[in-house]
This record gives sequence, C-alpha cells and structure tokens, in this order.
Amino acid sequence: MRESERVIYEAIRKVKPSLIETELTPATRFDKFDIASLEMAMIVFEINDAFDIEIELYTLMTLDTIEDACVHVDQERRKNGAVGTVVADA
Repeated sequence: MRESERVIYEAIRKVKPSLIETELTPATRFDKFDIASLEMAMIVFEINDAFDIEIELYTLMTLDTIEDACVHVDQERRKNGAVGTVVADA
C-alpha cells in the first residue's frame, strides 16, 4: 500500500469513525459513505497536515474515488519534493 493511500484511509476513519471497520479500497467512492462537506474539509486538513502540502478542499471534492485522491496527493507531494516523507505527529 502506498503512503498516500494509507494516510487517506486513516484520515477518513479518523473523521468518520463509523467507517473504522469498513473495507476501503482505491476504488471506494467518496459518495458511497455520505461524507459531508465539513467531514471532507477535515479529511483534507488531515492529509495536508500529514504530508505538509496544500490541497484545496474544492479539488478533493471533485474527485470520485480514493484512487483519484491518491493520484492527486502524490502529484502535490512530487511538486513539493516531499514524496516518501510523512510529517510525524507531535
């Protein structure tokens, strides 16, 4: 599992604890779990914080699947030269 995928899964489960036991895959659609816009904003914050990048909320909200989000996160990380690093929790 690539790092972006792991972080996105963790962010989703942190923001929406009802999904802790739910299997998430790259093909999982965000709309399948009725993730509200406030929850999506919190997910974006978690991802941004984990990778020290800036993904805009509206960008993530236009993506359909976790795979789409992983691709976007990986692109942002490459732009920032941050692929392979994750900011540790303080």
